[in-house]
Amino acid sequence: MRNLNIPDPAEGGDPTPAPAPVAPPAAAAVANGKTERELQLEKKIEEEATARKKAETDASYLADENRRLKEVPTPAKKKASGWVFPDEEE
Repeated sequence: MRNLNIPDPAEGGDPTPAPAPVAPPAAAAVANGKTERELQLEKKIEEEATARKKAETDASYLADENRRLKEVPTPAKKKASGWVFPDEEE
């Protein structure tokens, strides 16, 4: 009896074998230790952490800049010229 799924080369059929079956998604999880969904969630968590860190850095920078701009500048002290004039002596 002839297998109908395999073409006969004598009849002009293709003698190449059928492709190997694809492993189920669970096999990938067992091999990697994590499922595709877990990997997606980890990536999302990392992106959110990066965004939160950037937001905190920006807020800190703006607070520092605000503090610097609100600070009242102190006038520079005059340097003594080194010369002593008679009316300045005490």
